Amino acid sequence: MKHLKNQILNMRFLYILLSIVFINGACTDKKADSMKDLDTIRSKSSYQVKKDTIIVVNTLDTLLPIYNQDSVGLNIQSIESDSNRFFFHEFNYVTSAQYSLTDSSQRVFKHQFARFKIDTTNVKNNFFNWFDKEFSQRDSSVRIYDRMNIFPKHIFFVCTNQSIHVIKSDSKIQTEKWLRYIQQTEKKVKFIYICHQPKNKEALWYNYNKKKLTLISKE
Repeated sequence: MKHLKNQILNMRFLYILLSIVFINGACTDKKADSMKDLDTIRSKSSYQVKKDTIIVVNTLDTLLPIYNQDSVGLNIQSIESDSNRFFFHEFNYVTSAQYSLTDSSQRVFKHQFARFKIDTTNVKNNFFNWFDKEFSQRDSSVRIYDRMNIFPKHIFFVCTNQSIHVIKSDSKIQTEKWLRYIQQTEKKVKFIYICHQPKNKEALWYNYNKKKLTLISKE
């Protein structure tokens, strides 16, 4: 009787063992089939990293409305970028550019400028460096506030607490419009130096207060 019980237990153990082996085999086959199925639905196309798309914006066209604001009224019809290197490139500026502007009367104006972080002392030092290289190195007698002919054409230049602007032309320069342009494009602007020299005349220096230019008298 005892021997019979042992046989039954052995048979049960063998049955359990065979069941485990069968189940594991079935699971393995199922996983293999699943992997094959995934391979059949996965895209066969090779993946390539796309390069960043560079969108070129015609910034010159976007500048026209700024020059032609109703409060400015420069009537600029076309703008060309001047790639020639100029002295402002040597400064630690925030932004800097030089443009050739043509207005509705076909008058051409060269506008070069540099904008800096708002720091009056730094901007003034940059202005002195520019003035020295532009005028004093050619003629050591040229000084700020001097009334003398310093340029062969019309010239108008402005130093603010955050920028330097220089406008040159063979045609008359409407200074009030350029001052309004600066006020419209810069926040909390304060004018430090303003100089206008018509062609073949003396350079005159001004203060600007309450939207009015006041000539600085000779010392």
